[in-house]
Amino acid sequence: MRIGVIAEESNDIEVLYELTCKLIKENTFSFRKFVGHGSGMLRRKCKAWAKNLLQRGCTHLVVLHDLDENNENELRLKLTDCVQNVNFEGYVILIPVHEIEAWLLADAKALKDVFHMINLPKLPRNPEAVKRPKEKLRDIIRKATKKYYVNTIHNKKIAAACRISKVKICKSFCPYPKFITLHTSE
Repeated sequence: MRIGVIAEESNDIEVLYELTCKLIKENTFSFRKFVGHGSGMLRRKCKAWAKNLLQRGCTHLVVLHDLDENNENELRLKLTDCVQNVNFEGYVILIPVHEIEAWLLADAKALKDVFHMINLPKLPRNPEAVKRPKEKLRDIIRKATKKYYVNTIHNKKIAAACRISKVKICKSFCPYPKFITLHTSE
């Protein structure tokens, strides 16, 4: 399975890669990517990048765009419009509510393991309800360990330690395991 990924930042792709490794064997898929370095460039270039990824041999496409303060339905329509007529075997639009870090706030054990915490950190019941998950993650880690959280360094490590069963409490993540399962059982 050759998966093209269009995302806002490189560390978003690293998170998705680590989570994908938990869904299917690492040697059964590959990622090719485009990084928007922000949402504006991603939305402007999405269609061209999708076509380019298809030309580069990708069979499937994932568009990963944080919701931030956008209207989810409008954003999903814009992104779907960019990719629906590009001939991938399948595509999925993932819109983490508010930021992808909400997914990482779903597994206390992953945070405990990655940051060598003495106790499990207290996490919000609904990570997607947190308005600024990146800052919440930073504050939890700083309080428990006195260490500094840097998303570009730590997100990949947290994702590698996360359990899919925990991340699935985030509704915005749930379409991804379904997408992978559907397209690997063909």
